[in-house]
Amino acid sequence: MPKRLIPFLLALLCGGSLAVAASPQRSKARIELKDGWYFIEGRKVLINAIGYESGARPGETPYGQAGRNLAQIRRDLKVIQAAGFNGIRTWSEMSEAELKVVQASGLKAIFGIWLKPDEDFSDAKVVEKDLALIRQVLAYSRKYDCVITYLIMNEPMPEHIRKVGAQATRDLWTRAIELIHQLHPGIPVTISGNTAITEWLDMNLFDVYGRNAYDYQDGSNFTHGFANSQRAITDSLGRGKPVLLTEFGRSVSRQGSGLYGGNSLQEQAEAMVKYYRDILDSGATGLCPFYFADGWWKSGAPAVHNDEAEEWFGFFGFKDLQDAVGYPRPAWHALKQYNKALIASPKNQQFYQNDVPIEVFCQPEVKKLRVIHQDGILMEAAPDARGYFSGHLSFHGEGLKDRELAVEAYDAGGHLLKVETIIVLTGKDPIQWPTLELRAHATDLEGLWEIPVEVALHNPTVFNLGEEVRYAFSHHKGWDRAEARTRKIDPRLKSQSFSEAFLLPEACPMLAIYAGAEVRFGKFHRIIFAHRYLYRGAWADSIRIKE
Repeated sequence: MPKRLIPFLLALLCGGSLAVAASPQRSKARIELKDGWYFIEGRKVLINAIGYESGARPGETPYGQAGRNLAQIRRDLKVIQAAGFNGIRTWSEMSEAELKVVQASGLKAIFGIWLKPDEDFSDAKVVEKDLALIRQVLAYSRKYDCVITYLIMNEPMPEHIRKVGAQATRDLWTRAIELIHQLHPGIPVTISGNTAITEWLDMNLFDVYGRNAYDYQDGSNFTHGFANSQRAITDSLGRGKPVLLTEFGRSVSRQGSGLYGGNSLQEQAEAMVKYYRDILDSGATGLCPFYFADGWWKSGAPAVHNDEAEEWFGFFGFKDLQDAVGYPRPAWHALKQYNKALIASPKNQQFYQNDVPIEVFCQPEVKKLRVIHQDGILMEAAPDARGYFSGHLSFHGEGLKDRELAVEAYDAGGHLLKVETIIVLTGKDPIQWPTLELRAHATDLEGLWEIPVEVALHNPTVFNLGEEVRYAFSHHKGWDRAEARTRKIDPRLKSQSFSEAFLLPEACPMLAIYAGAEVRFGKFHRIIFAHRYLYRGAWADSIRIKE
């Protein structure tokens, strides 16, 4: 799991076309959050940003702000914008000089302020130091309307929150939010949690839901699938705020295991495109791939590119210590091509009651969209001047049917820029899904060393079950991986169940239990799933999602 530290911002624009005035005199962008989306100056915006750090070339560290190469930042942002991204995400604060470069570029920023995630939040001196940093940074950042969100912490650990106190943690975040709202009115505030460690955290404390998510095929990603894992967390929070996936990616270090490092260049490229599709399918409206260029500094020796996973997540690599420009990897080209048209709707694994919404955010060169079904053109339309298209496909009166839709994007000369397929289910009547129930009779982990669990499946439907149930146990101690298991089932049975047990490691703060199974109808497939969170005592009560 990436252990980030440091600068930069995230951002957005609609398909790279949301222009922003370069003058810092406009004090704030007009931002509205509704229906799970950002609306900026009245326009619906899909965040397509990229993690970016200045001062992170070979031999450099991104700590501190003195002596930044503004010309290099300017060149980087131009390359980022040309690839269809509409902003950057940072971990810690940019200087005002750097922020001026971002403002002039037309990109938006989700602006990191590095409140350390491992300090004692119950210490009044720590709290005052954090608030002082916020005041110092906002003294200049509030002048720039490229800042559309503040990101005030990255990946706080459950064990640490338990140690310093959940209420103290909540109080620090609340005070930070209130101060930022006071100093920069109208700008949302959030943190970056991580789906492997803080999926239980009640993010409704914040204005938007921010989280890092790495699909190492354990935990809820193993049972639910990456898209459903993200959707399930959002649904658990219940208020439909915008979701920012603030990190996701694959490292191409030579050494690694469990997909954390050891990936080939081609595997990285293919994974990034799949993650984009999964995140859009999950209903998230902000994507922040991790990240622009390799960080040689992460192992503590900035002049040496160590073979450690954290140093090789970049979409640009560097030949040697003298290379300050870098060379794009296949993942960069894959994302640049994918960005031509980002399809927010329809979504895979979804049922539509014979009315299928089409929503696409396009790059400026896209002048025509087509939707193809069974080798015929169902829809042909042009995006508006901003690259946005919204419409509907109607299958009025038709019965239950799996549909494989191909969405094509063309330039003004009729050249195909991108094609993507999405499989949905449509029908005239509401759907009845098979059900999966996860039962854990324990309500408190205190004093327990074993947790019995029962999984029950019921399928009185037209769907076909897969041949296994996947389930996992995550004890949330550090970055320990969840224990993943599978159980063969009989797809022909209408009802079936089985029991299991998990041995708790010593002093784990909580236990997350996940289960999932696949169901099919023709080409359409969907994962049905369930999850439970159990805690040791009441330490998390002031900060957790209430089930």
